[in-house]
Amino acid sequence: MKPLSHVLYSLYKGQPNHGQWVVACLEGSWSKILGDRLAAACRPALFEKSDLRIEIFDQEWEQAAQSVKQALLEKLRAATANEVKSISFSRKLPSVSRQSLVDIK
Repeated sequence: MKPLSHVLYSLYKGQPNHGQWVVACLEGSWSKILGDRLAAACRPALFEKSDLRIEIFDQEWEQAAQSVKQALLEKLRAATANEVKSISFSRKLPSVSRQSLVDIK
């Protein structure tokens, strides 16, 4: 018997908001899939054409994630009923508050 999550992935496939739905599902189980430490350093950002873009908040974690990319992909494939075919990484720049910009002047 297929897990319920696999059935739901197949139901949403082809829908206009399918990518957003995949990202939302992954966000809900992110630390379970990746482990607490890596999950705290990154997040699923965009799912498009079977590619999952993962935003990483720290350069050191980006290198660590790259070194285990294949293992991450296998975990994500298992969690998404093979919806995720590839992963890519992007570094999320820290946000700068308006107050920080005022303080710089």
